Amino acid sequence: MTPYQPTQLASRSKAEVSRGRNTLRRAMTLIEVMLVLSILVALAGLSYPSIDRLLEQLAMDEAVSPVRNQLSRTRTRALDAGLTWQFRFEPGGRRYVAVPYEFDEIEGDDQQQQSQLELLPRVSGQLPEGFSFSPADEATTGTEALDELALAGLTQQDDLQGATWSPPLLFFSDGTSRNASFDIVDEQLRSRRLSVRALTGAVTVKDPNQVSGSGSGRRPGR
Repeated sequence: MTPYQPTQLASRSKAEVSRGRNTLRRAMTLIEVMLVLSILVALAGLSYPSIDRLLEQLAMDEAVSPVRNQLSRTRTRALDAGLTWQFRFEPGGRRYVAVPYEFDEIEGDDQQQQSQLELLPRVSGQLPEGFSFSPADEATTGTEALDELALAGLTQQDDLQGATWSPPLLFFSDGTSRNASFDIVDEQLRSRRLSVRALTGAVTVKDPNQVSGSGSGRRPGR
């Protein structure tokens, strides 16, 4: 039997040490990977509420912005045409219109009046799916019929004529309006309140949960 030589023993010892180091290195690498993954999962959990709120805010802005713009444009139409204009919304529904209000303000004979009526720009629209209108004060509470002439020329005129409409939010030819407020509400009952100011006809948007002293300091309508 040939005894082990010192060089053979040394080589075997180095190989065993090398294998041990490789095993330890692989074990440490796995631990590091698991640690990094745990940190990433924790960060994702912390950021998720913020991302969720951001998406909700974007959806609400997408619903509110077109309505706010149409309110402002309705005031501009009243100024440009020298006529009273109205904005109506569908309580509990999604539709809205911006149309002329008082047709007897139009000068001229019947034919001239009819020609001018046909030229007046009428607008209809609706909120995105999952949103609806809700009255927020006395000025927008209740329902009121809409004149057939006001809807003339609009797409789906018959359907609009049969809808239930809020009282009119009026914009006068001198740039003034009437105090009025209504909410746009989503399926989780989050909402934004749009308000029109009587003196200036300006439109503001607020979170009704952050509105303090609701009803106080309100100026009487025109």
